[in-house]
Amino acid sequence: TQSIRTLGRVAYDETRLAHVHPRAAGWIEALSLRAEGEPVRQGQELAAFYAPDILSAQVDFLIATDPQTSGERRIKADKARNLLRLLDVPEAVIRDIERTRATRNTVPVLAPLDGIVTRLMAREGMYVTPDSEMFAIVDLSAVWVLADVFEHQLAWITPGLKAEMSVPAWPGQTWEGRVDYLYPELDPRTRTLRVRLVFPNPGLDLKPNLFANVTIQGGPGAARLTIPREALIQTGQRASVVRALGGGRFQPVDVTIGMAADERVEILAGLDEGDEIVVSGQFLIDSESSLQASFQRLSDPAAVAAPAMTGHRH
Repeated sequence: TQSIRTLGRVAYDETRLAHVHPRAAGWIEALSLRAEGEPVRQGQELAAFYAPDILSAQVDFLIATDPQTSGERRIKADKARNLLRLLDVPEAVIRDIERTRATRNTVPVLAPLDGIVTRLMAREGMYVTPDSEMFAIVDLSAVWVLADVFEHQLAWITPGLKAEMSVPAWPGQTWEGRVDYLYPELDPRTRTLRVRLVFPNPGLDLKPNLFANVTIQGGPGAARLTIPREALIQTGQRASVVRALGGGRFQPVDVTIGMAADERVEILAGLDEGDEIVVSGQFLIDSESSLQASFQRLSDPAAVAAPAMTGHRH
């Protein structure tokens, strides 16, 4: 199996984050919220808003929907209705205006989703414009966890893999999620790639900016030829093992290695299944020069024929 253990940070799921701005300049006549952190439901009224442009659009809508108007006026009625929608007047309010044939001085500002109010910039009596952010609301029923993986682990990870997480704030509790996205660029300083994971958060226990211990489960991989990690001799320029030929004879073999996990190293080339190798070959290494000399002796037929090292074979 292939698994990656790393640290992460809980963050908002930005696809579940809404910023509420007015569609026209006006005044906040009444405010239903009092503080940040309040929970809201989709469609809940957050504020009562007065805007001259919205009032003017209501008047145009009533004129255009007058039953006495001609067919040409009916086309204008559709445009007038769409203008109210573009000004973010709720559909129920538009129907009420049409039914009562009366304008409304204020229109409600409704919550676009279920969530928690993370920013409350609006205040009663405040003059706001389309540039003004009145509220920010985030749905915390699912969260992102941002984690970093090293570049040599990139071949192990793909979107959709299962992940498990624990946080120091809730010892003994784990959450299960999945890999959602691999960012396109490595950090040049740490040589790591940022990975985004998604975790359900039905109890809202996972708070943004919590640190998390993350394990990404790669699951069982395809069958691969592997050797014990301790059997591998690496000098920085080559990777080798000592193959047992039988009869007390040994031979150095250069190998091409792949991934490493759980004290096993993948061999891409240089060995075949069933080859016997010296598991503890590190006794060859005193220095690079002694290693090269040892390989030369082992490669010498006379030396190979002589009794060689004592070691465990696998």
